[in-house]
Amino acid sequence: MDTSADPQIVMGTLRPGGPAQQQDLVWAARRDMGAVAAVVLGDRLTSLTPAQTEDGRQYFVLQDSRGESAQIWVDAIPLTTGAIADTATNTASQNYVIRVSDRLPTAMLGRVLAHELGELAAVRERAADGLAPVRDNLLREGAELPAYQELSTADRGRIGELNWLAARSAAPDLSPQQQLEARAQFSALLDPYGIRPTAAMSDEEAFRPQERAARVRHRVSADFLSAGSRRLLTTLAHPMENLSPADATALQASRDAALRAERQVEAFIGRRDVTMPMPGYDQNGLPLPRDELEPAAERWAEYRAQVSERTVQTLEGQLAEGQLPLRKVVIGGGASLTGRDPEALLVDGAGRWHLDPGAGIVQSADQDRDLAQWMGVDPYSAVEDPRHRISIHAVRVWEDQLATQGDVVNGHARLRLGQNGELLAEVRTLGEDGTESATPLWVACDGTPSIATGLTPELVPGMPRGELAVESRGEAVRLISDRLRELEGQGFAGAGEMRAWLTRAERSGTDAGTVLGALNSYAELKDALSAGLGAADETRMGNCFTALDSTQKWEAARTAAQGRALLGDEVAESRFDPHAAQEWIVVGSGGTAVANAEIILIQNPDAHVTIIGSRPPPALQHQVQFPAMEAKFGHGEGGEKRLSFVEARVGAIETYQDEKGETRFQVPYVEKGTKEQKVARSDGYVTSLGRTNPLPPALQVLADEVRDRGGEISGDLLFDKDDQYIGYGLTFAVDGREHRVDVDGAASWQLPREIFTPETGIQGRLNGMGVRGLPSETGNAAPGFSPIARQSALRARAVAAAAAGDPEAVRRLSTIPDRWRRPDLGQDQNQDTGKETDKGTDKGTDKGTDKGTDKGTGTGTEAKPPAAGTGSATPHQEKAKPAPEHEQGHEQGQGQGRERQREQDQVREPDPEPVPTPESATAPGPTPTPAPSPAPGPASASTPTPVTAPTTPPAPAPAPSPAPDIPGSHLWQMGVPRGGGNRPPAPVRKPEQQPPGHERPEPGVDMGE
Repeated sequence: MDTSADPQIVMGTLRPGGPAQQQDLVWAARRDMGAVAAVVLGDRLTSLTPAQTEDGRQYFVLQDSRGESAQIWVDAIPLTTGAIADTATNTASQNYVIRVSDRLPTAMLGRVLAHELGELAAVRERAADGLAPVRDNLLREGAELPAYQELSTADRGRIGELNWLAARSAAPDLSPQQQLEARAQFSALLDPYGIRPTAAMSDEEAFRPQERAARVRHRVSADFLSAGSRRLLTTLAHPMENLSPADATALQASRDAALRAERQVEAFIGRRDVTMPMPGYDQNGLPLPRDELEPAAERWAEYRAQVSERTVQTLEGQLAEGQLPLRKVVIGGGASLTGRDPEALLVDGAGRWHLDPGAGIVQSADQDRDLAQWMGVDPYSAVEDPRHRISIHAVRVWEDQLATQGDVVNGHARLRLGQNGELLAEVRTLGEDGTESATPLWVACDGTPSIATGLTPELVPGMPRGELAVESRGEAVRLISDRLRELEGQGFAGAGEMRAWLTRAERSGTDAGTVLGALNSYAELKDALSAGLGAADETRMGNCFTALDSTQKWEAARTAAQGRALLGDEVAESRFDPHAAQEWIVVGSGGTAVANAEIILIQNPDAHVTIIGSRPPPALQHQVQFPAMEAKFGHGEGGEKRLSFVEARVGAIETYQDEKGETRFQVPYVEKGTKEQKVARSDGYVTSLGRTNPLPPALQVLADEVRDRGGEISGDLLFDKDDQYIGYGLTFAVDGREHRVDVDGAASWQLPREIFTPETGIQGRLNGMGVRGLPSETGNAAPGFSPIARQSALRARAVAAAAAGDPEAVRRLSTIPDRWRRPDLGQDQNQDTGKETDKGTDKGTDKGTDKGTDKGTGTGTEAKPPAAGTGSATPHQEKAKPAPEHEQGHEQGQGQGRERQREQDQVREPDPEPVPTPESATAPGPTPTPAPSPAPGPASASTPTPVTAPTTPPAPAPAPSPAPDIPGSHLWQMGVPRGGGNRPPAPVRKPEQQPPGHERPEPGVDMGE
């Protein structure tokens, strides 16, 4: 629900949000939801029972007249300007999360809840019948009617508002003034909903078509209008000339206010013209049919390859002429392409969803319905049933269409320092086999590059977890090197030489066994690493050696069983042979683990998979993929019995030789129920234990170069004006210059531990914010496809506003804004009245809720909620200075963030802490020999000189959005710069033309034709 539904609601009139106002709103929702549901749902409602989880989250158990139940969760959180509320719909597990803006006055809450409940009811009813939503809105101002005269989901929300206002206009417990205000609001909505003609009666040419359309809308809405709404419409659904003086005066005042509000909203948003068509649509503005998605994906992939080849040739030509191209640079794609700047050079390897062999992303079209608003696509066009997973072919079409809006290189890139300290991008194209080109292309970075390279690398089995975790060999080497630097300063013999060798070894990819052997060979130095440290630092230093030992075992297993010891990402990107083994162990139980298991089971019909880890997180039960996979492949009735689960702690990888001399894998564990010690054995092993927190690969070389020159790296969290997280920023300070780089996409939810140190607790608070914005009941998580599309669209809008001169458009903060701190709502003690709604006896239960969380279903005496409007304003959040690279934070991680971090299984798989592995007992290795030095940096300053891209002719005026009736679809286009004016024709579907051929594209924009 946004302010366009009622232009009288102007965000500038709303109070600042914060925990106090959030608390007021949540308690008001608990108090009023029953009355609102009774009015909006009418005879379809049997009961609505309030409940509360152990951590204080409020929800309601709804029982409807069909005998079905649903859980409705309510929270008040920061939303974007213009947004009053939205609802995440999960028809897979019947959970619906209503998120209200924490800037909303409590007096307006009832009407907002009525709108969201109206939409929610429409989604449930339509999904129960397997029907896609109605695409066009009927209730809109003007004489034009859609081809099919049915109510959309948004229309049902609007009728919910009307019914609520009608009830309040006659509510005996309200004052006459409050009743009149509700009547005036009801009347005002008839204009934007098209149920009343707005043209003057004297202008018959305009008035008559509007009058006919208003009658149609009234007729189609009749079945969902309450008796009170029908009575008011009889009186108010007339031209202003035919209204009573009092009603006419009230309507004129509402129209005047609406006009002022529209101007304020327009000025605030700053709409911009764009030339980008909406992805996934043909030139007639129609979604691509489902049966054409796969061939369309192939055509778009070919077209993208052509655009990439043309871009590479142009860059090569500039470099051959001694010019160093100066370009905006974006590295990485995926869902973050919603924020794609058409004028930027995109370097993306077309990974993840282009390689995933699965059927689609793990969410349904219902769960990702807001892709229409943020990516400009229609997810329902990609599925047969709205409860089904979105097709992988649709995702590929969407991403390739967005990628080719400007120049793109199918390849990888890393940022580097030039000889004069300038920031360069080293670009390497990818061959058909996925290998990088030997010769790089060099591009000078114009402005702030952005990185969106997706999920970070996965953990190796046996890595120490918990408060003093060491997540990777890279982190272990870094921490040991830092300690060696201290010892070097104290004059310890050999410390400096060992630190220099470790640096070279890590950068050159020396195996972990050699690194561990070198450290073990110098006993005095190894003992000195822990000497004199406090307990925590000593434990962490020991964990460094455990991490190296675990990595050594992992590397040895991969060598001994090539193709059968795999990282989860290798399975997800189809870089493996599913028939290499028949018995597979998948270590880890989060979203990535079960997705990998599904891929193996589908691609190898003879395979059996055992998932070993903690209990699958609740979030999986709210997705489409996991319950269906468990039913199909599990040991339940009708299952294929090829999928098993073991709940156990997992340590480092263990191998053994079978009777044939083949390397196999084993995982000892203790059975939960009997405590019996058992061993799971397999010939294939996949680790999906979670993800590490390093710098993105595109920045690792740059970080090394900055440190080698004595520079510093600092980081900030990036938020827009509405306290929406849009990624993190890094500042590389070296030789008197500063280079800034922004990280977007899924990678932005894994803060690099070397910059945002664990002691600050900032990662836990970020995770807590992500889970609050997207609870597990939504079936989604902050790094998921649709949430990243939203984040990147908001980032593009904020960056555009900053470029236009707004200094506060992008805020760099050192911590999470206070508005994201969950208010203390207390426990569910003596909070419920036990009263039923006016629909009769309560038949509600906690059926369908997560077991163990329900604190009751409504007994006792309800506590008095805070009075409306008692929330205090949040102090202004000052922009924070970047924190030094190794600064020790004084804030401790909040328990809430740590406890709920496990729910974000796309960020870190919720596997229990692995069993610590004893320190390696490997015999001392040979005397360390220096590893090869890394290749020298680019000699960019000696020959080519940076040149700005040539100015292109003005792009043609943009055409109207091809799908203007998709709610909120205009938001995807707002803030996106114009560009791409000289693009080759794209492979869109149009009935009167054939698919494009394979001719080479013409040179494109900004490439120096």
